[in-house]
Amino acid sequence: MAPLDATQHRLAVATIVGVYGIKGWVKLRVNLSDPGLLSSLLSPQLDDPSGKTKRPVRVLSVRVQGKGYIAQLAGVDDRNQAEGLRGCTITVPESSLPPPATGELYWRDLEGCRVESIYEQETVCLGIVDYLLDTGANDVLVVRASKDSLDDRERLIPWLEPDVIERVDLDNQTITVRWHPDD
Repeated sequence: MAPLDATQHRLAVATIVGVYGIKGWVKLRVNLSDPGLLSSLLSPQLDDPSGKTKRPVRVLSVRVQGKGYIAQLAGVDDRNQAEGLRGCTITVPESSLPPPATGELYWRDLEGCRVESIYEQETVCLGIVDYLLDTGANDVLVVRASKDSLDDRERLIPWLEPDVIERVDLDNQTITVRWHPDD
């Protein structure tokens, strides 16, 4: 892994959405396919919702609880301390994440990509990927209009390979989709 640099970009890997029990455990919304990584990532930091306060944090344990995840954080020993962390985000330097496996992508790599569709023998720009949604059934690209897009509409395009998503070219920052411009 690359050496850590305090000026490098940090990624949000989890958000504290509540508390669990009386011993300081917190409920998490996790932005990783493997939540167990939370306890082994380098230089995790806790950012308050305002973005003004940042401090190192150590995730001691993560486990499944119901439909979500709970975690034990070092130094958080009771419910009151945990409640004070609601809304905080756990971030890590981008370089501390493992590289994606062959055929896999990080969502962050798709954000900002130009989305194109071939319509009536012409390539049309539908916009730029703003962010992705996890709907449970499948992920969804939220595509916002850009200066080059066909119109000024926001589009929700399901991440369904190969039915909708035909090709992803990260080198050229383009995603080719099979999607009608009026949808």
